[in-house]
Amino acid sequence: MPKPYDPRELLSHAVGAVRVGLDVYSWTEKQIVEALRHSLDALDGTDSTPTTTPPAAEENTSADTTRSSPDSLGGKLSHLLERALDQNTRGSRTEFFHRLLDQLVADEARILGALSDGSRSPVVTISVWGQSRASSRPVLQNASLIGRTANVALPEMVPQYVTHLLSLGLVDIGPEDRELETEYELLMAETSVLAAVKSGARGPIPAKVERATLSMSALGNEFWAAATGEGR
Repeated sequence: MPKPYDPRELLSHAVGAVRVGLDVYSWTEKQIVEALRHSLDALDGTDSTPTTTPPAAEENTSADTTRSSPDSLGGKLSHLLERALDQNTRGSRTEFFHRLLDQLVADEARILGALSDGSRSPVVTISVWGQSRASSRPVLQNASLIGRTANVALPEMVPQYVTHLLSLGLVDIGPEDRELETEYELLMAETSVLAAVKSGARGPIPAKVERATLSMSALGNEFWAAATGEGR
């Protein structure tokens, strides 16, 4: 008597066939990846062909590879120390300036250019007074007219630009300059500053306004001269 048709058996065969197909695909994919990796290593002058490592030495080899890998912390530190042995003062300074330059955006470079002639720009910080007159909380820090002078693309980002340049040591904040009174008045009339003054007020107590000046630091001058070739 013929065996009755069982759909579950057909499904089982189909699943088995799919599994075999997936295993073949996975194996093929690994072979392709290994081939590409081997080709790239060959172009790089290295060979990634797997070698047999004795089980007893496998763990030590893995640890040594981790330490010597150029992308590991130890590898990067070793590379820096090796470079330090070959660098002179000028080379180290140039590398440092390259690192500074990599951290700047175009508007910040414009600000440095505007200050490179030795000029100063007014700066204000608006704060909310704390419970004591000795404490306060900033509402707007390092607002400055230097954005107008430098013709930056994003004027609303000037406070952040100035703060970042300060953190890099490329600019300095100095005391208020009475000769810049007209510029301070223009700065206090800026929309963002007016909004900060309003936000920083607490009832009858007005916001705290601190005036200062922005100028290029000694490091900033040296960096600018090196980057523009003026120091050659």
